[in-house]
Amino acid sequence: MLQEINAFLTYPLLQFKDGEITTLSLLKAILLLGLGLWLIRFSRKKILNWLLGHTKISPALANSITTLTYYVLLILLILSTISTIGIDISQLNILIGALGVGVGFGLQTIANNFISGIILLGERAIKIGDLVELEDKTIGEVKKINIRSTVIRTYEGQEIIVPNSEFISKRVNTWTHSDDWRRVHIPFGVSYKEDPEKIAKIAEEVGKTCPLTAEDEDHPVRVRFESFGDNSLNFTLVIWTRAEKIRKAHSGIVSDYYFALFKKFKEHGVEIPFPQRDLHLRSVSPEVIEKFKQALKEES
Repeated sequence: MLQEINAFLTYPLLQFKDGEITTLSLLKAILLLGLGLWLIRFSRKKILNWLLGHTKISPALANSITTLTYYVLLILLILSTISTIGIDISQLNILIGALGVGVGFGLQTIANNFISGIILLGERAIKIGDLVELEDKTIGEVKKINIRSTVIRTYEGQEIIVPNSEFISKRVNTWTHSDDWRRVHIPFGVSYKEDPEKIAKIAEEVGKTCPLTAEDEDHPVRVRFESFGDNSLNFTLVIWTRAEKIRKAHSGIVSDYYFALFKKFKEHGVEIPFPQRDLHLRSVSPEVIEKFKQALKEES
């Protein structure tokens, strides 16, 4: 029985010039790989919790440190597993060359995203918690940065997995890179009979009292008289807000200000115009004029 077990464990599954892979070495490699993966993931969580609890670094920086450490340890684990099987690590030139050919023929995207992920984690141009806007106008909060992709959660509740290469090769608008201030424009129009100075004061009051507004000396509330429109005097209320206020907006940023503007205009009797057209008739048949006169007589 022992001889059969020993024969099974020492059975050469694969032979090469300087060694062989046996059943025992393969089982050792599987055990080492499984245990190592569990230990690395467990250590990653512990290190992240320790950094957040015992240091003053930001959660985004802590995530970058633990993610990079995770993949460094993962590479070391893979190399150790290969060594356990019986393959000399110094003789991996052929494998590396084959991998290079694979990248050249079909793995460019994977390699590009992998390298882009390392750049993002090291450079920290995009961090967890940032509000970003992609080229396709997708707006959301960065929830997780992996080595291959980044997870963004939109305000509609969607979680979008974006390849890291898009953050490196394409233009990305971030609302929170150096600070979390954001300027918002709210255009509106009023009737020509209204006093522009009165309208500016009412709109400025709305801007200052709305809960979403964040104001200081460098970020004031402004009301701009934009133009004389076809049917209205056109203004723009310009306010500043901050990321934490944007996240708490229930009905939408611009929507909240329109609600407040409409309420204030109604209180002050301000007329909000609607499109109007004057109709000029150059020629009308006598029959139509006669019918029109009869209709007026009947009404009177």
